[in-house]
Amino acid sequence: MPEARPAKRLKLEHTRASTSKEQPFKPLPLPILLLSLPALLVQPPTSRFHAQALCLSLAAVRACLGLGALSPEVECRAWTALAEVGMGVVAGGFCGREGCEWASGVESEVEKAIAKGTLIAQKHPSLSLYLHHLTFLHARLAAWKQNPKFSRKLISRLTSSFLPSDPPHIVYAAHLARIESFIASSVPGEVNAGLGNIEALENLARLNGRGHERVVLLCRVLRLRALVKAEMWDAVGEALRLVEEDLGVRYEVAGTPKSQNFAQFGEPFETAMAVHALVIGITFFTHAGNAAEASPRLSHLHVLLDSGALDRFAAGVVEIPFENSLPLTVQVTHPRILYMLTFLVSAVAKRDVVGRKPKRKVFASEGIAAWEREAGKEVVLPPWASVGDVEEVQQRMARIKADLLCELAAVGVMRSEFEEAQHNLDTLIAHTRTHDIFELFAARIALQQGHLAHARGQAERAGRCYRAAAFLAGAGDEFVEIAARAGELVLGIGVHGREEGVGAEEGEALARQCRGRGAALEAVGQVVEACLATEILKSKQHLKNALSLASRAQDNYLRALLLALISAHYMHTSPEHAKGMLETCEQLAMGLGAPVQKLGGVGVNGKMGKTRVEVVSVGNVPLRLWCGERFVEIARREGEEGEVKKREGVNKLLVKSLKS
Repeated sequence: MPEARPAKRLKLEHTRASTSKEQPFKPLPLPILLLSLPALLVQPPTSRFHAQALCLSLAAVRACLGLGALSPEVECRAWTALAEVGMGVVAGGFCGREGCEWASGVESEVEKAIAKGTLIAQKHPSLSLYLHHLTFLHARLAAWKQNPKFSRKLISRLTSSFLPSDPPHIVYAAHLARIESFIASSVPGEVNAGLGNIEALENLARLNGRGHERVVLLCRVLRLRALVKAEMWDAVGEALRLVEEDLGVRYEVAGTPKSQNFAQFGEPFETAMAVHALVIGITFFTHAGNAAEASPRLSHLHVLLDSGALDRFAAGVVEIPFENSLPLTVQVTHPRILYMLTFLVSAVAKRDVVGRKPKRKVFASEGIAAWEREAGKEVVLPPWASVGDVEEVQQRMARIKADLLCELAAVGVMRSEFEEAQHNLDTLIAHTRTHDIFELFAARIALQQGHLAHARGQAERAGRCYRAAAFLAGAGDEFVEIAARAGELVLGIGVHGREEGVGAEEGEALARQCRGRGAALEAVGQVVEACLATEILKSKQHLKNALSLASRAQDNYLRALLLALISAHYMHTSPEHAKGMLETCEQLAMGLGAPVQKLGGVGVNGKMGKTRVEVVSVGNVPLRLWCGERFVEIARREGEEGEVKKREGVNKLLVKSLKS
């Protein structure tokens, strides 16, 4: 029985049939059909049919070139398509992969296709756009073959050959490729060259006038990123100010998040630039130890992400439109990475670990949970992306999780939650080995093992870990190296005293190296200088400088230590001042640790039966015990026997807790 169909559907089919009779479709010429197949077959790199799509696309383009008697335009397009598809195969790592014999020899095919296509484009001026694109592909291939100098030479030759009539998206793309080749390097001279190229591109965009303001903003964000990557911190503040000025945002440092109206951004490009600038800005001010400046930017970043800002460029691609021209397509940091980075910078920016639920621990823990949720989801990428792009996102995600585990381990050490800290370090080691990034984190792991052993009073093990961390860091991670050497030096002073623990020259040299490397190391350097100072006034000044840095960064863990060290200088000269600092130190120490614990009890009137159980917030027991002993010393000197007995009772409970 025939299917009953609605009248509208019958009418539509009748119309199509009439049109087909009056104007029958003409079959596409075979070369055009074959060249159209790669665009129809394209599959994202996360698809299980990605390899098949590349294989069939190669076959289609090869078949087209095998037809012969092609027009120059079709032949140039075919060679360009072969180079494009071939680069997708090469960048995806299929050439040397077992079971991918179809990809054998593709690399040499790409080289041949670029040479053939370039030759045809040079002979026919109307095909100059193909020439630009083939040069891009040639530069990519050279970079993939670890020949950055030749890659830059190709791009430089291209940028110098542009005419005023060339489309802006092609011109800007060439400049951006050249910039990226420089700022991706860790060589100082090349970074400076990249900054020079950024300035040249910004000047070109300004010269082009209205409609090119977004390119200027892009250049400023690129400069900001390059400066932070090269750790050129002195120039970051001004670069950040210019970016925020272009975005039209201002932050009231004294204001609370609720009192500020944070800007929202409608266009994907501006949204992406704002998110990048906020992440970098928070990182910069945290490094500088300026919590007041980092806080409103962190609040703004959270507001943006809560409003779904990352969904506006879900594939990690944004466009800059131009009048009477195609837009410039820019690949930015993938939104999944930015999402995870938000947890990381939030944990790092919130330095304070005092309290029941410190935000630093909360953000790090939530980041790990978010990572577990995101890890199983498919990565959204543009169709022209390669398997290599997927692997890069996955590797960066793996490194962010490792960073979050480092944060959790550090919080565990600072809060005397030693078992939890060790568990997180064990998890970190397993994670880095699973994702083949252990070598990147080996120095940091050794440093944190040293911190854990140091906090537990295991001096010998702590010293070995510090030396291992300094050796593993070498010249590659100066921050970790200096931190490890500082840890070993302070450990030596604590165990053996100033005279035997460390040489003065060594300590002074280390203190000098701490300068200009961020607020945390700057404060450590001041502590080292205070320990080595032979004059009390100089020692006090260094400690006060360190306390100022710790307070500005809202780092109460370091602040508690510094208050203890400073109070020791006032024990005999100003006991009231010393007691004030010791009380603050004790309050901070009580919040730096595990939850409330029950520390034994005593029978009423010395008889069995009901017992009075002392409940004490344990916190950082060694620091609390040290403060308690100083309180006893001051009270005894002032003849306050009642206070002495009270403090001695608390100290006994702390000693019992320390031994248990």
